[in-house]
Amino acid sequence: MGKILKMSPKLANMIAAGEVVERPSSVVKELVENSIDAKSTFIKLYLKNGGIDEIKLNDDGEGMDKDDVLAAFLPHATSKIKNEYDLQRIKTLGFRGEAIASIAEVSNMTITSSTNGIEGYSCHYKYGVKQEAGITNHNKGTTIVVNSLFYNTPARLKYLKPAKTELSSIMFFIDRIAIAHPEIKFSIFSDEKLIFQTTGQMDDTTLMAEVYGKDVAKKIMTKSYVDSGYKVKMLFAKPEIYRSNKLEITMVCNGRYVKNYNITKAVVDGFSTYIPINKYPLGILYFEIDPLLIDVNVHPTKTEIKIANEDAICNKLTSEIKSMLEEYKHIPERNLSEKKGYVKESIFNSNFFLEDVSYPNDLSSKIENNEIKVVAEKPKEKLNTEEFKEIKKENDDYKKTMEIVKDNTEIIIENKIPYMEYVGEIFGTYLIFQNDNGMYLIDQHAAAERINYEYYYEILSNPNYPKTAMLIPDVMTFSKSESLFIQDHLDDFNNIGFTLEQIGPCDFALREIPLWIKDSNSMDAVYDILSMMIDNQKIDIMHFRDYITKQISCKASIKANHRISNDEVSTLLKRLNKCKNPYTCPHGRPTMIKLSISDLEKMFERIQSK
Repeated sequence: MGKILKMSPKLANMIAAGEVVERPSSVVKELVENSIDAKSTFIKLYLKNGGIDEIKLNDDGEGMDKDDVLAAFLPHATSKIKNEYDLQRIKTLGFRGEAIASIAEVSNMTITSSTNGIEGYSCHYKYGVKQEAGITNHNKGTTIVVNSLFYNTPARLKYLKPAKTELSSIMFFIDRIAIAHPEIKFSIFSDEKLIFQTTGQMDDTTLMAEVYGKDVAKKIMTKSYVDSGYKVKMLFAKPEIYRSNKLEITMVCNGRYVKNYNITKAVVDGFSTYIPINKYPLGILYFEIDPLLIDVNVHPTKTEIKIANEDAICNKLTSEIKSMLEEYKHIPERNLSEKKGYVKESIFNSNFFLEDVSYPNDLSSKIENNEIKVVAEKPKEKLNTEEFKEIKKENDDYKKTMEIVKDNTEIIIENKIPYMEYVGEIFGTYLIFQNDNGMYLIDQHAAAERINYEYYYEILSNPNYPKTAMLIPDVMTFSKSESLFIQDHLDDFNNIGFTLEQIGPCDFALREIPLWIKDSNSMDAVYDILSMMIDNQKIDIMHFRDYITKQISCKASIKANHRISNDEVSTLLKRLNKCKNPYTCPHGRPTMIKLSISDLEKMFERIQSK
């Protein structure tokens, strides 16, 4: 007799349950997604003990008749797809037909549903065995009750987290599904207390306030764009609001909350230099993609997807995020009682840069050289105290600047930094400014870093950046896999200034290096770059240039505790205003912060805090 035997249906169902139902949040996910597929306009969820003791869901969807209620408990029974053609064009959240059967296998589960609001049908299963079924009264829609989850599988029950942790996991999913479907009213009750509710309004500000709070809702950025085969809508908090992990980067694809590593990385790359190192943005991406271009049948949980042309989509996304960030003003507003920490970047420990390289002293550039002259247009009148209390538009304090070039042509440019008057400095580090809206502090080192970063990034982006030939070429030996990788990327190394020539199966001669590198450490640089390339599974010249530029700009910038003249302050501010992103240094720390007049008056108790 052969060794291979067919599993019993019960054993197969329990294995499927292990894949689909890991914890109470898994049950909630499957039930809520079915309600959405049933075109529900409201979904109410009742939880006891974090969902461990009971999960009850009620919706006003299309409902099920007797036959559908009974069929729902059968493995691989679904109304979502009927053939292979449908599998390639999935438009529903559920489609595998495993959820109800899997949940029923490890719980007490009752489904009661009605299609007309007059007569309904109810069926009860206990740990995979049908108990009772019959006609009952029920409003149009479906009610599902799941009790005693995993009580027949003690090993799995043992590894459930405390009730509060399980509830937190459920709410994480609810936040995401509410984001994906803002048109649905959600009401969540925990131990008979209402803990979350949405209004079902299709409004970005309302949605962000419901999920993240009003402070985030006040500081959102939006942008939409269309590309080949897909549409994207971005909804992000301004860079001054960030998180310590990537969990708050939410991706919604065709109404489904999903995860995609490369998309998340593209978002992080887009926010590079706008937020501190090891911090991550908060926001939502809505993708509408032709179902033929995506594969959602990757994992039983259906949260991971594969996308055709993923690299092109990611590159476009990063570019659009950078463009969106450049459209908004990002001066963070602070009050002295606020506790806001910024993580200091541990700069890549490297000493292979030239220590005696001479950089242009940008701060000592000529101010009045008869070639460029900047004239600031001052406000015509001061605002009174009552006007300070009014809610002002974001750009109210941003005046226009007239620039006169050497042919006497006048050009009106839009300022990214508001008009403000220089007052003085403290600690040789922070520059103090003021205008009608409050007081501003500028970190002179961070500001100079940003100026130099954009200056040198342009230089390093030039493919014709000068190289120098090695008097005696360095011979470098690599492993077989490394040498094969280098052979495929010789042009990429050349584009960033390193000319390598293969002289043996695994040996290469380093014949040219860029001018910014030290001869004695050129091989270390090549090894580091190779490691960076292999880790990313592709050449990432933009990332490399970003890293190099950060190193150079830091060394070339004004240091803290170094006093600068008024002329240098004026030049610093003018050049900072011309940066694409004048609001943060290359490491994401703010170059400036604002203390509003109302905050100052509260500190001195001229007006009372609410």
